[in-house]
Amino acid sequence: MKRVDMRTKAYAPDIIELNRSGDLCFEINQTKPRTEKMRQLINELLLTPLDATSNIASPMDIDRGKMLHIGKHVFINHHLTAMAIDNITIEDNVMIGPDVSLLTANHDFSDHYVLEAAPILIKRNAWIGAKAVILPGITVGENAVVAGGAVVTKNVPANTVVGGNPARILKELDEK
Repeated sequence: MKRVDMRTKAYAPDIIELNRSGDLCFEINQTKPRTEKMRQLINELLLTPLDATSNIASPMDIDRGKMLHIGKHVFINHHLTAMAIDNITIEDNVMIGPDVSLLTANHDFSDHYVLEAAPILIKRNAWIGAKAVILPGITVGENAVVAGGAVVTKNVPANTVVGGNPARILKELDEK
């Protein structure tokens, strides 16, 4: 887990990225959906072209667009919240429901100006249900399903369904 002190000069580039991403999310959220202009704004937010087979529905709140990496054939429904002080990687063929939160950081309990961050990895063909919350350092395995409303505090094995708060394995799926 990486530690980031928000009071240091080393945090200054993060503030620039927060402002850049916030301004772009505002503009995206005010733009007519499914237009070329929206696609251009999303590409500017991510600092890389979103594959033509992938889509992110607005509105969205992504605090560090350059830390979000999205594969092919990915669909992310509206109201994604991505707090990405560390990387968030979404591999190919992933579906993410509405109102999902991907959170790569938490505050240190003894010093709230220190962030403890770890990356999130959502592997190929995973499905994240509506209003799920994925916490720092989590890997969601291939073909896994995170049930709606789940709070994921531990890695999700491949080919499983997890749900609840905290999420636990509800079912094992046949391997694909």
